[in-house]
Amino acid sequence: MAPSLPEGGTHLDYDVVFGTSVSKWLVLAALLVLLWVARGVLPPFIIAGILAYVLSPLVDELAERSGVRRVWVALGVFGLVVLVVAGLVMLAGARLGNEVRDLAREGPSIVESVVDKLTGGQTIDLLGQSITSRELGRRIDVALRDELGTPRQAIQVITVGFELTLGVILVFLSLAYMLIDGPNFFRYVLRFVPLEHRAHLEYISDEIHRVLGRYLRGQLVLIGLMSAVTFVALEWLFRLPYALWVAILTGILEIIPLIGPITAGAIACTVGFSQGGPSEAAGLAITYVVLRQVEDQLVMPIVVGRAVHVHPLVTIFAVLTAEKIAGVLGMILAVPIAAALKVVLDYTYPTGRPAPRIELPGDTEMAEPSAAEIVTH
Repeated sequence: MAPSLPEGGTHLDYDVVFGTSVSKWLVLAALLVLLWVARGVLPPFIIAGILAYVLSPLVDELAERSGVRRVWVALGVFGLVVLVVAGLVMLAGARLGNEVRDLAREGPSIVESVVDKLTGGQTIDLLGQSITSRELGRRIDVALRDELGTPRQAIQVITVGFELTLGVILVFLSLAYMLIDGPNFFRYVLRFVPLEHRAHLEYISDEIHRVLGRYLRGQLVLIGLMSAVTFVALEWLFRLPYALWVAILTGILEIIPLIGPITAGAIACTVGFSQGGPSEAAGLAITYVVLRQVEDQLVMPIVVGRAVHVHPLVTIFAVLTAEKIAGVLGMILAVPIAAALKVVLDYTYPTGRPAPRIELPGDTEMAEPSAAEIVTH
């Protein structure tokens, strides 16, 4: 039995409407499949998108106050970002590179020292074999040297270096385009949304923008702040080897909820244990706990505020799931994505409060009849 036509409609109207609806879903499905297939090349564009999202309000504010065309302001902000990054690389790049090379060379000795101090120099059973800590460190050293010294690994190192360089270029190139054409992107996407749904989409996008804007800007501030404070503590209080590398890693890991801070503290304590034994590792652990508490109780409410209301259990699930899907980048984006989904769900299924009134095109306010009109009728 053929489906009935809408009242007043024709076969042509029904076919056009039905065909348009199906084609939109097909286009959306094809787009999702394309993104999934191309997920390996998405990280540079995602990083550029985050930076553009954070810097766009600054560009808009400067363009509005100065009266200069937005494209020139965007190029100026982009140039400032390039100068800042280049300055940081010039100031800390040499030391950071030396620390990474030293860590790669002396990593086995750190493991050997930690194992030796934990076992008291006694032999340990490993996979049914008795082995001393010194022998364990020597075997790890030999294994790393053999693995990294093969031609296949040398080619892989060159490939990774090339991909990293290309990724950095893509980040900066994409950032420039996104800062210039960012506002036009949303207007372009809005063209594909039916007129009756645009007001809803604009309201949800404004709410997501309010939540994520403060969150992402706050996270960037926290990365810089935690890296700087941690570096001062590790460099001047503990004289820790690889202090700059550990501090930068600590700042970056701060944006991964729960897992990141624990991992950062464990890395610092391991290096400290190999240098000064249990007392230094304990001091580092206490320092990391104090810094974390200061961040949670004082810095986070001021910098980030309470913009993101996501239950801790949901946060853990989101982080672990995102890690399986997209690795480290997924762990970083897990909380913002969960917060955006929460905004959509709160708007779609409001609980305990009425849904916000959205004025849709064609809506007319219906005035309540007065008492006299009710009596008259």
